[in-house]
This record gives sequence, C-alpha cells and structure tokens, in this order.
Amino acid sequence: MYRREFLKTLALAAPAGALVPYSKMFALPAPAGAVVPYFFQIAAQERKKVKITDVKVMRLKMSKGAHEMPLVKIETDAGVHGIGECHHDITGLGAKDTVLNAFRAMLIGQDPFDIDKLTTEMAWRTSYLGGYHGAGMHAVTGCEVALWDLTGKLLGMPVRKILAGGAFTDKVRAYWTSQPRNPLDPASCKEWVDYIKGSVQKWTAAKCHRILRRPGGEALNRELSNQELDVLVQEYTNIREAAGPYFEIAVHFHWELDYINALRVARALEKIRPWWIEDPMPPNYTDQWVKLTAASPSPILTGENLYTRRDFLPFITNGAVNIIEIDISMAGGLLEAKRIADLAYVYNIPVSTHNVMGPVATIASANCAAAMADFLGHESFDFKNGPRAGETDVIIYDRELIQDGYIQLSDKPGLGVEINKDVAMKHLMEDETWWG
Repeated sequence: MYRREFLKTLALAAPAGALVPYSKMFALPAPAGAVVPYFFQIAAQERKKVKITDVKVMRLKMSKGAHEMPLVKIETDAGVHGIGECHHDITGLGAKDTVLNAFRAMLIGQDPFDIDKLTTEMAWRTSYLGGYHGAGMHAVTGCEVALWDLTGKLLGMPVRKILAGGAFTDKVRAYWTSQPRNPLDPASCKEWVDYIKGSVQKWTAAKCHRILRRPGGEALNRELSNQELDVLVQEYTNIREAAGPYFEIAVHFHWELDYINALRVARALEKIRPWWIEDPMPPNYTDQWVKLTAASPSPILTGENLYTRRDFLPFITNGAVNIIEIDISMAGGLLEAKRIADLAYVYNIPVSTHNVMGPVATIASANCAAAMADFLGHESFDFKNGPRAGETDVIIYDRELIQDGYIQLSDKPGLGVEINKDVAMKHLMEDETWWG
C-alpha cells in the first residue's frame, strides 16, 4: 500500500482532529481523550495494508573507543521506516550479512505488526549459526528493534508504551561504566567523583573495573593471591570513601575467577556495600553459581553473555544469582528481554542491563527497561568526554540522552530517534554507503 493511500484512508476514517501528527503525517491536534480510541480503531483496520518493502544496513564506527555500529532500517509502502542497532561482532559484517542475505527476503512483503512471528522466524532461520547465540541473534535483535520503532511510529506511540503492557516509568536510572584513572590514589578518586557531580549526566551509580586482569593478563588461571585481593579491597575502599555511602558501586569482573576466589572477593568487599559483584565466574550455568550466591554476603549478578530465556532459565529458577543482567541488544529482542524480566520477577529477582553499544541501541534498551517492573540500572557511557565523546551526534533526539543520573526517553513515536546523515557519512566504515 502506498503512503498517500494509507494516509488518505486514515484521514477519511477519523473524525476531524482525531489523530496525532507524526513527521507531518497528520496535521490536526486531537481533542483530549480522542487519540487512543480512534487511532487504534483505524490502525486495526489498516495495519494489514502496510507491508515491508525493503531492509537496509550500514555500519558506522564513531570513535576508536567505540564498537562498530551495524544499523538496520526497515522500510514500508506507507512511507514510514524503523531503525534498529545490532550488537557488535568483530567488524559488524556478521550481522550485516545475516540481515541482508538471510532476513531481507523473509521480511519483504510482511506485515510489520507481526513482530513476534517475524522474530521467531528469523531466530529459527539462524539457529544453525550457533543455536540462538552469537552474530545470528545480534542480527535478529537489530531487526526486531527496527520493527518496534516502525510500529510505534505507525501507531503514534513510544515503544515503551506499546511493549507488552506499557511503561512503569518515563526515565531509566543509568550507571556509568568507569573508574578513577588510578583508583589506588585517593586524589584520583576524588577527581573522578568531582567530574560526576559537575557533569550534566550526574550518575548516581557506576560499574568500576577491577585492577586485576586475568585470565589473559599476567596469569592464565583463575586464582587470586592474597596480595591481589588486598589491592582489590584498597581500590574499592578508596572509591567508596570518595563517592560517599549512597553512591552505588558495582564491582566488574569478566568471568575471571573460580568459585572459591569469587567467594573470597565477595566476602572481602562486603564492607564497601557493593551494588553487585558482576560476572565473577565463567558465564555457563553450573551448580557453583547456586553455591556462590547462597554463601556470598554481597549480591551476585550475571547475564551479559546469555541469550534468550533458554540461557537465563536455570539461573533464575535455581536461585543461582541475586540479580540478572540482560544485554538487550543481543539477547533476542525487546519482547524477549521483557519476557526474561517477567520470569525473573516471578522469582523475586531484579534486573539490570548490560549495554556497550551506541545511542540507538541504548535508547531501545532503555525503552524496554522502562517496561520492567523491578529494574535497577542501565549501563551507559560518557558521551560528553573521553573515548566515546560525540557518539550521540549521530542521532537526532529531542533531549539530552543522559541527565541527572537517568536515561531520558522521548515521547515521540517509536524510539523517537533518527540518524543524522551528515554525521553518519563521516563515520561510515570501509566500503559502506548511506543505507547501502
């Protein structure tokens, strides 16, 4: 169906002033209380007349400190499009190849409102690439996010308002993944805290990397010496003293410890009252996670390397963690992440999000987090200074992305975001063109 016919049908079907404008699609304001009933009635009549006409991908890299950014665009014959961002692989070519050569033909001609059906079909199509893991699921998620952005625009509603029951909040608490330049130096810790207080972002929580670097650093094993443990304690004690008693501090590992050393760390850091101990052991499920969580005086969290409900299920149902962490940009989509959170809610386990991607993925993930009942914090980065400064320049957004400790969500339809072509063109990766 062509855009002009689609809009003409809407205009004829609706009483004057019943529709909210989106990108000049609808010109008249709606009387109070008229928008939702009329719009959804009309959308129900017309939605099957909207079809997907094309799927496009381009890869950006905004800075040396950023991951590559595979962006997906889904177009329709109504003249409305949706945008998503896939999780990174090494170059982004894995996601791009999957989207263009496995999903594009599947999606063209389909009804964009059938998000669950289309996502299931895409996941089945790529299941042989890694059993619902890896670059195949990154591609699934990027397309699924674009479908939500698209349908939100068609319905004139923000994604968080239409995702499985609506939103609990219109802003999402952010935590900053960062640490002082030298956490063993109290002056450096104070400098870091002063920067947070003076920034418009004003985080109230941070995830701080440990000084320890293993395996893959000095030693390819998971054992801690007493000296290394003492250094960790001093690091986080300094950060706590600089930040004060109520600033939340997450302790960040990368699957580096075995059970007994993870427990040693959890006990040694109890006095700093960590928000959580993140990924202390390898990401696969074993009964050792249950033992660690039961014995630890500090909250235990994992999840950033898990995909779909299948991976999260044993951790949740066996009480193997205190908190789960979902990387929404790779776990299977916004709806899948919401289902994971709902499962955790039944078991009284709160949720946080892992997020290392760009502003499109961040905004999509935060819209999903806003629809979760028991949500703690959303990972974010400093887009004002440092290695990832300027990344938000690639989007057109109607507000500061992070302000006063929260990710700010737009009230515009869909994700409320578009790509700034002038900026994107300067950051295209090799052999890429504008939505090429």
